[in-house]
Amino acid sequence: MKRTLLVVVLLLLTASWAQAVYVIVLRNGTRIVAKEKFEVKGSSAIFRNKVGTLISIPVSQIDMAATQKVNAQNLGDAIALDWVDAAKPTPIPSPTPSVASLGRIRDGLAAPEADAAKPTPTPGITFREAPFRDPKIELAFTEGLERSHLYLYRMGQGTAPSYFFIEVQVNGQPEVLKALEAIALTYHLLAQQAPERAPERVEVQMLNESGKEAGLFRIAASDASELATGKVTTEEFFLKHVIF
Repeated sequence: MKRTLLVVVLLLLTASWAQAVYVIVLRNGTRIVAKEKFEVKGSSAIFRNKVGTLISIPVSQIDMAATQKVNAQNLGDAIALDWVDAAKPTPIPSPTPSVASLGRIRDGLAAPEADAAKPTPTPGITFREAPFRDPKIELAFTEGLERSHLYLYRMGQGTAPSYFFIEVQVNGQPEVLKALEAIALTYHLLAQQAPERAPERVEVQMLNESGKEAGLFRIAASDASELATGKVTTEEFFLKHVIF
């Protein structure tokens, strides 16, 4: 098998999505993306996150060696993964409450409140707790989304064991299109580099900040390839594949 998929992902994504950031790695494995290196004041590390919010966390929670290592690689907020042929699956860290806004959509966000969230036209496409059969697939799509600076998402098995589900919180049309581009490119690379492990379909549910659907999709690898290779624009892709 060819070298890791991550090498391909990084080469293709870094040129267009790279941005100066500082990644803080916590001792439990969680990563926090900051605008710049933290400042130590007493027992606290002070920094601003990607949206500019000032945050303070105990210095004791930071894995200094891992933090220095990931930033020395100059990969921005990409994750250096040994993607294929690993002896054991790389564990997927669960966010701590202090960084719950990174990497997962908060529980209950998509729950209908009055008329805030309209019914899903395809009831089967929705988040379920079952994990996908191959945890490395989730890591690949995590890489794709986070390289596009999309951090509010959750993933798992789709409506069939061979389907992969992604739910992404987006803020307006630009993020909807950006999420589609990131997902399509990652799916295309999976199909090219590891076809035996790629999902049969990828189901995508976009949610806006109030929990209302902003787009629902079920795409094949051939569909993703059209967008990833520029055969269609992102707007054309949206209109062609959106379910509602």
